[in-house]
Amino acid sequence: MKIAKPMLFSLSCLFARVPAGTQDIFFYDLAQDQGLDFVHDHGGSGEKYYVETMGSGVCLLDYDNDHDLDIYFCQGAALPGWDKKIILENKLFQNDDGRWTDITAVAGVGDKSYSTGCACGDVDNDGDTDLYVTNFGIDIFYRNNGNGTFTNVTDAVGVNNHEWGSSAAFFDMDNDGFLDLYVTNYVEYSLGENPWCGDKRTNRRAYCDPDIFAGSPDRLFHNLGDWVFNDISAASGVMAQKGKGLGVIPADFDQDGDLDLYVANDKVMNHYYINDGQGHFKENALFTGVGFNENGRAEAGMGVDIGDVNGDGWQDLFVTNFSGETNTIYINNQQGFFSDETFLAGLGQPSLNYLGFGTKLLDLNYDGWLDLFVVNGHVIDNIHYFNKDYTHAQPKQIFLNNQNGTFRELLPEQIGDANLPSVGRGAAFGDLDNDGDIDVVIANNNEPANLLIRNGTPNGNWIGFFLIGVKS
Repeated sequence: MKIAKPMLFSLSCLFARVPAGTQDIFFYDLAQDQGLDFVHDHGGSGEKYYVETMGSGVCLLDYDNDHDLDIYFCQGAALPGWDKKIILENKLFQNDDGRWTDITAVAGVGDKSYSTGCACGDVDNDGDTDLYVTNFGIDIFYRNNGNGTFTNVTDAVGVNNHEWGSSAAFFDMDNDGFLDLYVTNYVEYSLGENPWCGDKRTNRRAYCDPDIFAGSPDRLFHNLGDWVFNDISAASGVMAQKGKGLGVIPADFDQDGDLDLYVANDKVMNHYYINDGQGHFKENALFTGVGFNENGRAEAGMGVDIGDVNGDGWQDLFVTNFSGETNTIYINNQQGFFSDETFLAGLGQPSLNYLGFGTKLLDLNYDGWLDLFVVNGHVIDNIHYFNKDYTHAQPKQIFLNNQNGTFRELLPEQIGDANLPSVGRGAAFGDLDNDGDIDVVIANNNEPANLLIRNGTPNGNWIGFFLIGVKS
């Protein structure tokens, strides 16, 4: 079984590290110090084009196989009325022992489309990492040439997604040793149809709500090998559902030996696709308890991750949602059903005033239990005019597992620069400085990126694995 594991708008492709011991959860933002100078621009000029709200995505990948993680950022594009004298393109930064070098031009991955997400994985089993970029428009597929460069193979491989692609995931759906591709699409939206939304009494404009746009179906592409993909979106069953997808995660939720899919949708029911192992997926979110929250309401799903938070050996689900809603944790009861235990887990009240995007379940204090990192940032830049409890830029949140599946939030002074507010979107997690702990790259909307590094050496020992082979 092969899987490349995504975050909202991101995918961390790295060789695994297994640390042990304990350590304070204190991050330093070293983006400026280390030369990571990516600044996202949503391309807007005050006209409130809806697409402005959703970037940016980020991926970690060792593109040159030098055993450290490099960073790929998704960039916006010029929208009508935008007049800045700069070139907007996606960026690839090479990791060079604590310094970051922009090698986009050399690598050939400077897509100038309006990009929102990315995913990476070894598509052709040649030992290097390939890259897929989701766009507002035509997605881009890059083949890693193995020499520090990439080739755009989009037109040749049979992967054609012209919707508003928001995120993607590589996973081996049929256990044939090749990574297949799932693409989440958001809503039907055109720059030529940009409705006025906001408060007409004060003539204050705001970004629109997703309720006014129709959802788009997701796409599934079967990898046949030799860089040939077959669009099985309709045949597999995933195209029958029109969601408003923003995040996707593959996992074997029912432990039957094949990978299922969970899709976080924006203000409509989330989707849970059960894999029959033969290329067909049955949508079963409503019946299994993961379509809505415990009150039977659809939430504005943004980011999603999976992990065994209570130590019972089964994968649970965590979904980030809109302000005024809670983030939601669904506990797997091992019988094919899930229960919303958000408030029981201590994750309800702390999330109400925030709008969550990228997220990760990971062991931050090395006690063997999965903790939680949440990236926040509102989608309405003038939200304070409409609700004084909310802000556009928001701090990140870190929750430690109490070793029983319940969580406690760390105080602002306990998390360092992770507490600094930003308009957070995508997040990627990995050991960027090869010191045995997990660092975080955050792609913010219309702002510079964050490079959150944990300095110091974890207590205990750790080991790294560089994986070689084509079967698992």
